[in-house]
Amino acid sequence: MTSPLPPPDLRARVLAAAQAEPMPPRAAGVRRGAVIVAAGLAASVAILYRIGGPGSRGRPSEYFVALAVLWLLVGIAATWGGVVRGRSMLGRSVASRTLVATLTPAALLITAFAASLAWPATGERPSGTPEHVICIVFTIIFALGPLIAFAAVRRRTDPVAPRLTGAAIGAASGAWGALCIELRCEHASVLHVALGHVVPVALLTLVGLIVGDRIIALRARR
Repeated sequence: MTSPLPPPDLRARVLAAAQAEPMPPRAAGVRRGAVIVAAGLAASVAILYRIGGPGSRGRPSEYFVALAVLWLLVGIAATWGGVVRGRSMLGRSVASRTLVATLTPAALLITAFAASLAWPATGERPSGTPEHVICIVFTIIFALGPLIAFAAVRRRTDPVAPRLTGAAIGAASGAWGALCIELRCEHASVLHVALGHVVPVALLTLVGLIVGDRIIALRARR
């Protein structure tokens, strides 16, 4: 009967590699990760202020504050469920990462729709393809800092489902990018928010699949 264990020489090589590259203390790793994430988010904030900073820009101030708070909560939840590893070295459960990857864009869209119902005047200002494209581009730009930071924190840490982790990271970074563009954009119609602010989050989730395969996956050294 074939043994389910790997050959002894392979086990020896894996143990030798692990001993040659000791893991830093957990507290040090947490601090390092927090600094990297903070730097990624700071990059988004710096870009936001470079192009004029946050402001309601003709939108109802209550709408602006309410949606900003809701999207901030979505970003925090997506980061907690899709990026932060918690007590497991492999990260949150598969179910948690799946929910982040699939529900983050939906949560942003649902909250935007609810806010538009509460403040119907937000749909009065027209927007067209140029405005949609501009916001798509800037949402992705805003999301790059968090995406790079999240990928750096989770680099080479997932041997089981790296693509799923990458998709969750893409969705989480997209949520922060969507929040930043929402703080800056003057258009609030549901159509514009969906196309210009939420669609990029879905695109970044797909990009996360590649990030997971290329950066987050943990593979044995040859």
